[in-house]
Amino acid sequence: MNAVLSATFSGASPLRFPPHLSIVPKPRTRVAVFGSFYGGHCVLSELLEPPLAETATVVGVATDDLKQPFTHADVRLWKYPHTVDEERMVQLLALENNLPLYTGSVKAPEFARIFAEEWKPDLCLMATFGQKIPRNIFEVPRLGFYNFHHSDEVWPSYPGPDPIAGMVRDGKTHVVITMHEVTEVMDGGAAVARSQKVPLPPDANAVKVHRLTWPQMGGFIRQQIGRALQVGLVH
Repeated sequence: MNAVLSATFSGASPLRFPPHLSIVPKPRTRVAVFGSFYGGHCVLSELLEPPLAETATVVGVATDDLKQPFTHADVRLWKYPHTVDEERMVQLLALENNLPLYTGSVKAPEFARIFAEEWKPDLCLMATFGQKIPRNIFEVPRLGFYNFHHSDEVWPSYPGPDPIAGMVRDGKTHVVITMHEVTEVMDGGAAVARSQKVPLPPDANAVKVHRLTWPQMGGFIRQQIGRALQVGLVH
């Protein structure tokens, strides 16, 4: 029997629900993304596709403009050979989806206004972003501000702009991505999740490792963001 038609039997009145029992969908969680390169692209891509897109709305994207000194491109992964398309991949994805885009300093008063009055995020997620987040930004979202950082399995480990170089120097053979709280201590906030281990190639540098690891992180990113969003849905 058709499940929809079986709700009303012959000769019976259609089922009606009192107004106070009407189902009102919960508002989607507002999420801001701070990121560049494959890390930022991976996080943003997952948020724009089901299942995360069914419960989250991306309200703003901050990404690196490598021409600006505050991105510190000369000490980050950008110092290794890469393409122009890789520099702009997050910006292009945001523009393709008509998302609010910011490429300036996150310490500027104007960004603080945009962040608090226009984006108004419940949750912030960061991956491969070249600026340190100030307290007046990372303390705002009620569900937290989290970064995804390449590291060893021990946490905290290898903070800073080029953790892969440190791991290669120390003879590490594997890398993980740690999801951690953003605090005033760079890459030192409490860890909340860790990805599977990925082998480091013999000729590893930051660009090569990012290209290798992030395409494998869809499930990890999806699961961890989903958990954060679930906290928002029950409030």
